[in-house]
Amino acid sequence: MKRKLLVGIAAAVLFLAGCSKQPSLENAQNVNANQTQTEQTAQTNENATNQNESVSTENANVEEETLGGAKVSAENANQEFAKKLSNIVIYFDFDKYNIRPDQWPKVEKLAELIKSNPSNYTIRIEGNCDEWGTEEYNYALGLKRANSVKNALIKLGVDPKKLTVISYGELNPVCTAHAKWCWRLNRRDNFTYLP
Repeated sequence: MKRKLLVGIAAAVLFLAGCSKQPSLENAQNVNANQTQTEQTAQTNENATNQNESVSTENANVEEETLGGAKVSAENANQEFAKKLSNIVIYFDFDKYNIRPDQWPKVEKLAELIKSNPSNYTIRIEGNCDEWGTEEYNYALGLKRANSVKNALIKLGVDPKKLTVISYGELNPVCTAHAKWCWRLNRRDNFTYLP
């Protein structure tokens, strides 16, 4: 019994000591209000951050789509340019590498086409021959034909760094019939776009 009494007195003393240290009801309400306001501000800031991240992600997606669209457009432009180049063929006379007068408009058109496309690329000028002559002779003749057009393009203002030459000799015919009309088609320069 004495023990219960002592425990009760100790509890009462502790209770009274605790009451004197506790804030008043008004202070407690202010603390709760401040805590609630802080929580609301934190929630608002978190929402704003999430919203900004969402907007940033949407903007990044739009930029990627725009860049992607630009990339697609650039690829389409390059494909169109490559197609225009491949449609130009310069023909040569039998056993000759000088540019014929009737082929000069094609060379001029080619020069304008290359100069009008400022992007980074190389044009491969491909010299070809008919089947007459040895392989070595035709290889050398094809190279002379390619260099002839290259030099003409440089004189017309094309950047030499954009041009490279190759000879296929007689190894790349477009026509395989053994006739004069066919051999004429194989004495030519073709042009390939190299990105």
